[in-house]
Amino acid sequence: MSVHQLSIGAIECAVLQEGVVKMTAEDVIARYPNAEPAAIAAAIAAQPPSGSLNLLYLQSAGSHILADVGFGEAPGPPDMGGVLRGLTSLGISATDIDIIHLTHFHGDHISGLVDADGATAYPNARYVTTQAEWDEWMSRWKASDTPRDRHRLQLISGIAERVSFVEPGDEIAPGVKVVNLEGHTLGHSGLLIESDGERLFYVVDILHQAFQLARPDWHFGLDSDGPLAVETRRNTLQRCVDESLLTLFYHLEFPGLGQVIREGDAYAWQPID
Repeated sequence: MSVHQLSIGAIECAVLQEGVVKMTAEDVIARYPNAEPAAIAAAIAAQPPSGSLNLLYLQSAGSHILADVGFGEAPGPPDMGGVLRGLTSLGISATDIDIIHLTHFHGDHISGLVDADGATAYPNARYVTTQAEWDEWMSRWKASDTPRDRHRLQLISGIAERVSFVEPGDEIAPGVKVVNLEGHTLGHSGLLIESDGERLFYVVDILHQAFQLARPDWHFGLDSDGPLAVETRRNTLQRCVDESLLTLFYHLEFPGLGQVIREGDAYAWQPID
């Protein structure tokens, strides 16, 4: 369990490491279907892959906010549940969480909605997500008979009465604005946090490995719309450069914070010290 605290103006933030998924070179190569395996292998040799899951906690105007919930105590990869332990280390309990922004409905972002007994893990939270995200996955899961999809349908159906929909530009709390990042999923969204002239851009899953900064055309195998994900990745990375934004990625090496910079015709990652 790792926690990295920071402030964005008056907004208190913490990056909570849910855990680390261990991946072989073969695992990573299989995740990029439009790239040559030898090119991926060379990229991995130059920079080992990251399997970190970096979630964002915010406190704004008295509201306790989580962006996604990780795997939690649900069955999944070993050594997860770091978000709950991280919150405890900050003196915050799951019952204190008021708002949960579900950036998208992949399993490593939503499985922690329930605890090990199947009860709601964050009983006092209301949930916000995009209509496009809801529509994509509810229709997919309802049309599927696989145990995994039926389980995820049950997960999201269990919180349906407490879900409200947001659009890009909406504030979910003072200084915490929703940003459209469609492509990885059809309703994938991030957050722009701004207070007292300071900003943090949480870009979630626009990429999964640092080598995609140099090759943003390599799309991830689970992208709902690969070409759209590439377009969003390019536009978002360029915005990070143009606006010199402190940027947070969900899957880069903990804490996933740093600056996106240009190196010639490519982008590169400059993690915080």
